[in-house]
Amino acid sequence: MLRHSWYLSPELATVALFSKQVPDEEKSELISNMIVERGSHVLHTLPSTVSQLKISRSFFTTSGTNDSFLEIPVCEWHQSKCYTSAVNKIKNIPCVNDIAERGVALIQTFNAKTKNEAQKQYLLAASH
Repeated sequence: MLRHSWYLSPELATVALFSKQVPDEEKSELISNMIVERGSHVLHTLPSTVSQLKISRSFFTTSGTNDSFLEIPVCEWHQSKCYTSAVNKIKNIPCVNDIAERGVALIQTFNAKTKNEAQKQYLLAASH
């Protein structure tokens, strides 16, 4: 699981603030643990709860999202136009797996250039 922990990086973990499945209390804890910078994308231990994640204020800058709703209590977020606008923006962020897409593009390019099965298998093994 630790090899895939980059999905829990501070910048990506910030998306948890917009989930209906995360209780308000945990969102409040996330905000109190918020860091300013992006932070490391590598975790050394996996968190056991959502509230143990580190989130990053830089997410809002990167995504161009207004974060002024963070200044009001979580229970009032749904009444904030800033929050509802942010939710709509976050819901429309496309989710892609760049690594997989690059791997597919690489093998397609390589496939067109060689018919040597051993080289293809080596390339596939090296890309993992």
